[in-house]
Amino acid sequence: MKNLNKILVGLTLGMLSFQVSAQCPTITCAPDVTVNNDAGMCGAVVNYTTPTAVDSCASLTFTYTGAQQSFVVPAGVTSISVDAYGAQGGSNSPSTNINFGGRVQADIPVTPGTTVYVYVGEQPTGLTGGFNGGGNGETAGAGGGGASDIRIGGTTLNDRVLVAGGAGGGGFWSSQEVHGGLGGGLTAGNGYRTSFSSAPGGEGGTQSSSGNGTCVSLNNPAMAGGFGFGGAPSGCGCEGYGGGGGWYGGAGSGNCRGGGGGSSYTDPSATNVIHTQGVRAGHGEITVSWGGIVATQIAGIPSGGTFPVGTTTNTFVAQSLGGADTCSFLVTVIDTEAPIVTCSSNVEICAGESLQGSMATATDLCSTPTITYSGSGATVFSGATSMSGIAFNEGTTDVWCVATDSSGNQDSCSFQVLANALPTVTLAAFSVDTTCINYAPIALPAGTPASGVYTGNGVTGTNFDPTAVSTGQNWVYYSYTDSLGCTNTDSTAIYVDGCASVNELSGDFGFTLYPNPTSGVVNIVVDGYQGEVKITVTSIEGKLVKEILSDSNNTINVDLSKEVDGIYYLDVETSLGSKRTKLIKEN
Repeated sequence: MKNLNKILVGLTLGMLSFQVSAQCPTITCAPDVTVNNDAGMCGAVVNYTTPTAVDSCASLTFTYTGAQQSFVVPAGVTSISVDAYGAQGGSNSPSTNINFGGRVQADIPVTPGTTVYVYVGEQPTGLTGGFNGGGNGETAGAGGGGASDIRIGGTTLNDRVLVAGGAGGGGFWSSQEVHGGLGGGLTAGNGYRTSFSSAPGGEGGTQSSSGNGTCVSLNNPAMAGGFGFGGAPSGCGCEGYGGGGGWYGGAGSGNCRGGGGGSSYTDPSATNVIHTQGVRAGHGEITVSWGGIVATQIAGIPSGGTFPVGTTTNTFVAQSLGGADTCSFLVTVIDTEAPIVTCSSNVEICAGESLQGSMATATDLCSTPTITYSGSGATVFSGATSMSGIAFNEGTTDVWCVATDSSGNQDSCSFQVLANALPTVTLAAFSVDTTCINYAPIALPAGTPASGVYTGNGVTGTNFDPTAVSTGQNWVYYSYTDSLGCTNTDSTAIYVDGCASVNELSGDFGFTLYPNPTSGVVNIVVDGYQGEVKITVTSIEGKLVKEILSDSNNTINVDLSKEVDGIYYLDVETSLGSKRTKLIKEN
């Protein structure tokens, strides 16, 4: 039989050696993840399951046989990865009990050609404890589960380099669940009935001792297990349950209380050690693999990191002696947080005016939001990107400001624009003595309202002096600003003939200007001069509007069609001097 076992092991390893040269590693990624951004962050902290990798060319799985098993470390292998499960404890409960065996994962250094001995724990079906250290039960109780372990360099308990603890026996007594202690962990679980505080049972094994059990009295050392085996009750007068096997076995327990679980163990030379308590149902199991099968991230962000808004691709690779395999999954973070927009307070202006610049500000975590404006009421507009150039009609306009971020999230606010009516202004018509018999200034007729201001060439206060203006058509303006700051203007033309003063004029030349007022192009004809002429148009505030250089032989055209309506000064400058007149632009 021993020779047959050696032949089977040799054949198995031979097949594994052949498979290593093929494409054997397989890696399985988690499904895609989609989350919303965390509050106050342009991203989200995302945890995901690290992909699992399997190398079918370089692994062996050992199940319960009730006997020692073994394999020989292949050539070139200096480390093995072990995933071991201890057995579940026995149970006489009509339902599945929760006395599960422990789990140990670790990498263990080995030498090629070394024999590794494998012991897989048993879940018992009756009083007799499970194979590999499970303690016996008593009367109608159940035995403890056996440990699963790996031994190198010999077959004694001291040769164990990794142990996955078995669970204590559990069951059912007097309509109450009897729970065996969970197997595994550096300190295994304690047994109990219903609750540990009211009916404690056998204590779990640790790294240095078994713990006490119960038998007539609590904390009875007679029920303790030991190094490699679980304790067993005897003569306790009630159902007894065996302790689970382990590095140190758990204590057994009578008085219808569960047995303690066995502890797990790894040799100090082991690395990447993970102990998990109470996860195995049924018999134990040990999987041994080698070849450096590791899932390594080569793109993306590790689990627990902060992922930005958008989609991140996470890629992992698994490599072994048999080749490599990769997998990828996506983490998508959706920006659901709206920007914050703040509007101006309500605004009061004059009818016909417009607002200048932005009337709202917006902030966002992930982008610079765009702001659009819409209005309803006295003035209607939609989707404007700026308030500049929008003239408001008399009355109240509701303005809505909508901020939109790069993900389409929106916030809005509103304010009102009250456009006050312009005051009604009228300047009465009047005539001037064009024969210039009287040279005294002439009083201007009262305007409406009476507190307005008169302006124009020849106007001083409320008087018009015909001797101070140019011969021909002159303009007098009357403007009024009300208490709200809104201004309106009226004007009248005055034709002066034969008495205009030349005090304001210089130069021995003349010119004709038409039409005046104008709605667009003004024509200028210069008389009595030959040469270059400079035409300058300035606003009444002194701002330069147009400047043209031309020849006096041609009619000079000045286009004011794009200028706002109002009063302008037109200067004609030659080498003989300059002359100025007022020009009216109106539609």
